[in-house]
Amino acid sequence: MYRGCVFCSADLGANESIERFPVGRSVAFDGARGRLWAVCPRCARWNLAPVEERWEVLEDAERLFRGTRTRVQRENVGVAKLRDGTRLIRIGDALSGELAAWRYGGQLIDRKRRYLLTGVGVGLAGAAAVAGAMTAGVGMFATWAAYRWVVEPLWRGYRDNEVLYTLPLDGRAGGARLHLRRKHLPWTRLQQPEDGRGVELYVPQVTQEVPGRVPGTWREVDLRPLVVPSAVAPMVMGRAMVAVNARGARRGEVELALRLLEHARTADAYLDLAARQRLRLHGGSERGDNDPSVRNPIAALALEMALHEETERRALDGELEALEEMWRQAEEIAAIADRLPDDLPAAGPPRIDLAR
Repeated sequence: MYRGCVFCSADLGANESIERFPVGRSVAFDGARGRLWAVCPRCARWNLAPVEERWEVLEDAERLFRGTRTRVQRENVGVAKLRDGTRLIRIGDALSGELAAWRYGGQLIDRKRRYLLTGVGVGLAGAAAVAGAMTAGVGMFATWAAYRWVVEPLWRGYRDNEVLYTLPLDGRAGGARLHLRRKHLPWTRLQQPEDGRGVELYVPQVTQEVPGRVPGTWREVDLRPLVVPSAVAPMVMGRAMVAVNARGARRGEVELALRLLEHARTADAYLDLAARQRLRLHGGSERGDNDPSVRNPIAALALEMALHEETERRALDGELEALEEMWRQAEEIAAIADRLPDDLPAAGPPRIDLAR
């Protein structure tokens, strides 16, 4: 297989995912027609691979595409993002009824490890502080009391007042406003907008703030409900769910959350179901006999994973229209190239008719 683009001579790059075809950071294939291309990163033209190099690679590419969780499809073309960042473009009928899941579970497991390591570090630091205090004669109880009643409340108050979203009530940045803060997350739930499209966030009570008499100051006037509109709700939820699931997850919990998503079939369907059930961000539901104050960590994990998948799917979906047009152009060339005989007769030297 050539390493440079036959159209512009640019380096096609390399990938580590397709062992039998390590050429190209962007690879396209059509299993039904037996086509395989390496896409040029400079001119975006599709370079057709020789026939003898395709067949086993096509099987590998199909297996990788089906096993990749970051993917999106239309009727004729799909695109997937492999672990090493390689873009895999699949030509053909879309796979039916499969969840486009992703690799996000690994991040939640890593977050769990970091949380546990942080807890160990804090514990060791506290033990060292207690030991130092005892050496200095202060006493264990006084040190514990200072941490319990001074340091911890100050840190919790600072963290809980973090602003995740601000809604200006009169459209002006300096006018009355509502804040969604971290402390409001346990009461925040999903709901469907009136038009039924997308997902909103609803908080029963937040404090309305208005400008104070002194410039740059604010004063609280009353409590009001806050609705985060569907246009910005996914972005706000993305930030909020990191705080809700700050402790991360064990591998078994990630697998259970994936089952919830697979049962819903798509991330968008899971978000729609969560909105209909008025699911709280921590996983409790207001529907049926469920107690909304009870956390459901598996549902909360699935919610964060669905948000992450939907974001990646939208990013990939933006490429499909352009990819479909490029495929049609490349297919015309490939159809002609594959009909040519393997050994074309060499052209002879030009002949001059001296009889004339």
